[in-house]
Amino acid sequence: MSVFGIVVEGPRDAAVYPAIIRKIRPEVRIVPEACGGVHALRTKFVGWLKYFQYMQCVDKVLVIRDCDRKDPHIREAQLRDRLDKSGFRPAFPVHFYATKSMVETWLLADLEAIREVARRRGHEPKVKEMKRPLEEIDDAKMQFEAVLSEVGLPADDKVYEEIASAAEIGVIEGRCPYFLKFREQIHAC
Repeated sequence: MSVFGIVVEGPRDAAVYPAIIRKIRPEVRIVPEACGGVHALRTKFVGWLKYFQYMQCVDKVLVIRDCDRKDPHIREAQLRDRLDKSGFRPAFPVHFYATKSMVETWLLADLEAIREVARRRGHEPKVKEMKRPLEEIDDAKMQFEAVLSEVGLPADDKVYEEIASAAEIGVIEGRCPYFLKFREQIHAC
């Protein structure tokens, strides 16, 4: 069994990404580490790589950040450059991935997963389908939290994880075309 370390922005990301990755590669174990935001990720991810190497607990690491609809390749190159300039050379492969939009965009893609979690928690899951392209939403987090509020769910790490676990990869990919790049990246690791 391969073990992936993932370094992500925050605790909600640390809840969602393992659930999504397990859907893509069920045979891997994931060790998530949250940094406390995108700025903290940029300044702390090399430290987490050193930690993973010291603990000898992972086979490879994926550093994931949002790029908030900016060019993902530029954001990935910036992270790669920061690692190069640090002088640290990990003994394991390190992959960088910048999502085109926030992780909440992926969760918004499968409204049936949100409804399912709401039903399991005893809430009335009335929420309308969104017609606009999800990857063009400026503030997906605010939109997602509004949907959670509509169905009576708190916007906490556990709800994020439950929705990610209930979501269908094909549905996410159909509503968020750039998700295919993430899927390819996970298979390439």
